Amino acid sequence: MRWDDLFADMEAQLAAERYRGVEMEAAELTRAETAEALLEDRFGAHLGSPARISLRGGRGLDGFVASAGAGWVVLEEQGHETLVPLAAVDWIEGLGVRRQSPEHRRRLGLPHAMRALATARAAVQLHLTSGPSVVLEGTIDRAGRDHLDLALHPSDEYRRRRSVRSIRTVPYGAVACVVAQNVGDGPDSV
Repeated sequence: MRWDDLFADMEAQLAAERYRGVEMEAAELTRAETAEALLEDRFGAHLGSPARISLRGGRGLDGFVASAGAGWVVLEEQGHETLVPLAAVDWIEGLGVRRQSPEHRRRLGLPHAMRALATARAAVQLHLTSGPSVVLEGTIDRAGRDHLDLALHPSDEYRRRRSVRSIRTVPYGAVACVVAQNVGDGPDSV
């Protein structure tokens, strides 16, 4: 019996077992990391990339990811910026698996984005989840924690008291997307 061969074989078996342990630990860490992934982080890692989104209610969007925050994404499509609550999304095409790190995550939630539109006094088209043809046009007057007040007026007129037909309160859960008509330049304007 050659002791050197026996020890070498035992060391090889031990090294192989350690390697399998490291592989299993790496796989478990990858699964745990994937389980912690947020959709907004995946959008955040794909700024400028094309994406196709299907919304509850049947509306579809094609555009480029312009911005993302806590519970929302902005797509740039055909010269308009469209704010999409992630809760209204049925599916997404074109979103790769990479994601931004949590340290780079934007903490501003949907109410903050809606307040930015209200502050900008931007004319908006508010598409509702009840169907692709349900669209409200006007200006967001106020944005609360779970709802907004929309002053309905013709899209070709500024929000003036005489042009406002009514004020509608809309829960965020009913919003499929918001198409901003007159927002400032750049993807971070919402």
